[in-house]
Amino acid sequence: MELAIDALSRGEIIAYPTDSLFAIGCDPWQKKAVVALCRIKNLDPAKANLSYLCPSMTNASKLIKQLDKEVYKFINRNTPGPLTFILEAGKTMPHHFRNKRRTIGIRIPDHYLLKMLLSIFEHPLLTTSLPSNDEEELLYPEELVDHYKDQLSIWIDDEHQQNSPSSVIDCTNWPPEIIRNSGHEIVW
Repeated sequence: MELAIDALSRGEIIAYPTDSLFAIGCDPWQKKAVVALCRIKNLDPAKANLSYLCPSMTNASKLIKQLDKEVYKFINRNTPGPLTFILEAGKTMPHHFRNKRRTIGIRIPDHYLLKMLLSIFEHPLLTTSLPSNDEEELLYPEELVDHYKDQLSIWIDDEHQQNSPSSVIDCTNWPPEIIRNSGHEIVW
C-alpha cells in the first residue's frame, strides 16, 4: 500500500481492484496526473466523465455542493457499494478538471483493498475503469497488466475482482434517475 501512496503522491497512475471493474486512478489535484489518466483512455480532460473514489460521504462532501436531505439519505442507504452518484460539483473541485455541466461522479467503494488505500491517502482518487467500452474486452488481470504495463506505476491485484461496471445514478434532481443499471441493488 505504501508504494501505491508514494506513486500517487508523485503524480503517477496506479491500477487497483474495485467492487465493480478493475480501475486506474490518480491524485486529482495533480494536473499532470489527470492528463496522463485521460491519455490512457484517449479522453479530453475538459470533456471526460470520470469519477472520484472517496472513503466516505464526509470525504466526498469536500467536492460537492451541499446535498438535499432526501439525496443524502438515498446515498447513505446505497453506500458503500458499486454505485456512482452524479452530483453537483462544489467549489473545491480541482479547477483543471471540470466538465461544462459542473457535475461529478462520486463512488464510495466496498472493496477491502481500495478502502484501505483510500483511508491512508489524503485525497479522493480520480478514477476510471479498465478497459474502456470501445476497447477489446480484457477480463483477466494478467491481460490488463500486459496491455497497460508501460503506463502504470503500481498494480494492486486481487483474486476476487468483479467484472461488471458500476451502476450510475444522476442525483442532481429528485427523484434520482438511473443512467446505467448494471444490475446492482439500489435501495429507494
